[in-house]
Amino acid sequence: MKKIALLLMVANLIFADVIEVEKFQSDLFSKYNTNTLKKVEFSLLFDGRDLKENRYKVIDALNIVTSSFYIEDILTSKGKERFKSTLKKYVAKKYAVDIDDVFIQKISIKDSVSVDAFIKALRDEGYCKENPTKLKKNIFEDVEIDN
Repeated sequence: MKKIALLLMVANLIFADVIEVEKFQSDLFSKYNTNTLKKVEFSLLFDGRDLKENRYKVIDALNIVTSSFYIEDILTSKGKERFKSTLKKYVAKKYAVDIDDVFIQKISIKDSVSVDAFIKALRDEGYCKENPTKLKKNIFEDVEIDN
């Protein structure tokens, strides 16, 4: 019995692939403030069979599964485990690719900057004029602007 188990473990190691996905970024919504997007950056390791040939399928599944979670889910240990489990099941069902383990190497969360906040910061620094039609006329002197 021990010989069979050892043989299976060695066979698994021979056919196993490991792929690393570094700096994968996604935007996630908050449960509590639905107007707020947070940018999340992951570094992950995937362990399984035939992963190098199917890397694009794993990345596609990662995009789909990540967007189905809220930012608060990713922050808890239970949520991380659910994320990994959901990702493995989705890849197996959708693409018939076996992932044995997903290892989260790093997660960093950053606030996404809204366009309004970006424009305000530019105005505060003096890069934007108050009247956008004057700005357009200065840049495109020969272009007429309809008001």
